[in-house]
Formats: sequence, C-alpha cells, structure tokens
Amino acid sequence: MFSFIEDAISGIISSILSQFNFIQDLITTPLRALVNQVMQGMWKGNGANKFVSEMTDEVIPMIASILTGTQNYANSIKKSQDHMLQGFQQASSIANSLFDSFNSIF
Repeated sequence: MFSFIEDAISGIISSILSQFNFIQDLITTPLRALVNQVMQGMWKGNGANKFVSEMTDEVIPMIASILTGTQNYANSIKKSQDHMLQGFQQASSIANSLFDSFNSIF
C-alpha cells in the first residue's frame, strides 16, 4: 500500500518540477535574453532603460522568487515522503517484532 502512496507522491513532485522547468524555459530564459538584447542596443532611449530596469528589478526577481518557492515546495514534499517512509519502516519493524514474539509464545 505504501508503494502506491510513494508512487503518487513521486508523481506530484515530478509534476511540480515540470512546472518549474516550464516557467524557467518558456518565461524566464526568454525574458533574460530580451533584456540582454535591449542592453546591447536593440532598443535605445528612456523606454528601453525603463524596460530593462523593470525587468531586472521587479519582474525577473519576482519570477525567480516563484521558482524558488516551487523548488522549496517540491523539496518539502520529498522530505515529508522520506519521513513517511521512515515511519512506515519503523512501524513495520515493530509489527514484525510483535509478530515474532507472539509466534514464539504460541
């Protein structure tokens, strides 16, 4: 039974990390590339400066914060999974010990 739960949790973690990669690959990386192009002279003037400033000071850090939160969430779920596995193993060990004691009596 625990194997089923463990597989489900692993699937959840995989899904979360997939979303992390989606945000990283399809949003953050292109935004950084666009900012670099603007900084290299693709667009000049006050509007370009304001764009670069907003992207580097607000938007990209906000996305990075979301990504960090996503990674922390996945890590917390993994930690919980590890604790559940440890608890299950301890409970199984105690149950087996009790079963052995019971068998030795009868």
